[in-house]
Amino acid sequence: MPRRADAPSRMEVLILTALSRAPMHGYDLKLELRYKHVRWWAKAEHGHLYAALARLERGKHIRRAPGKAGGRTRRIYAITRTGKARLRTALIAFGAAPDTSYFDVDLFLNGAHTLDRKAALGVLDRRRLALSDQLAAARTLRDSMSAYVPAVGRLIIDHRVAHLERELAFCATATEALAAEAAWGTYFEGGIGEFIGRTGAPLETD
Repeated sequence: MPRRADAPSRMEVLILTALSRAPMHGYDLKLELRYKHVRWWAKAEHGHLYAALARLERGKHIRRAPGKAGGRTRRIYAITRTGKARLRTALIAFGAAPDTSYFDVDLFLNGAHTLDRKAALGVLDRRRLALSDQLAAARTLRDSMSAYVPAVGRLIIDHRVAHLERELAFCATATEALAAEAAWGTYFEGGIGEFIGRTGAPLETD
């Protein structure tokens, strides 16, 4: 589901959350994002930080605050009252939202029939190896970070590990199913309209 034009991005929510604790400059914000390893759980790229700051400032959700860091004047940002209200609304929406994650592997499976079976299984094998590496890294991170994060941090890391474990198990299931499939091909033959009319297959509602 695409984000509404008036809804804050994940990066904006991360920034507002950090600034709700204390005014910060860009470097400290980036440092906090790196500490939280947000790139693999919030889909927030560090390179988007300053563009998000500019958007929040234009929207009057943050403001420049006087201050110094490291003995020199820096551009310090502070959250405003409207920023706090925007953050609260966004957090409630994110927390209560249904899971609308879209997985790239599903796009691959949808079109896997356009490859020969051996090539498709090779793709899944490479995915399995990549997931195994990611899972090992996440487990190492969990072990090394647990002493330095509060309960919410441990929950986020555990969620990532559990997600990768499920994806790895799904990859094994998909590989087994595709290898055992008696007929290698598309969902159906012929036109989609004829297929729907003949089978009465249920359709997604508008």
